[in-house]
Amino acid sequence: MHPEYPCAHCILSGAAAALIESYGGLRDLQEISLTSPTAPESRIAWSSLDAFTNEVANSRVWAGFHYRSSARVGTAMGREVGRYVAAHFAHPENDAAHAPR
Repeated sequence: MHPEYPCAHCILSGAAAALIESYGGLRDLQEISLTSPTAPESRIAWSSLDAFTNEVANSRVWAGFHYRSSARVGTAMGREVGRYVAAHFAHPENDAAHAPR
């Protein structure tokens, strides 16, 4: 049994994207990339955070684990969680952009 709704991978990617965005996004980076510890020769890269979250969502749909609606809801939920964490918990001491309110 696999819980179909919402897409947990999409929640995680949405939260990661929102946290990165809360610190100014990719800024001067042309791309972000990941490798796998089990397949270190494989590297996947994205030119934007939206491209990253879209690929995570698409991969879950294409694998047959989730319906498109679960991916959309999961990504949106993750982005909300990431924004909440950035606003309430991620306050480095010398970071004026995230100073306590």
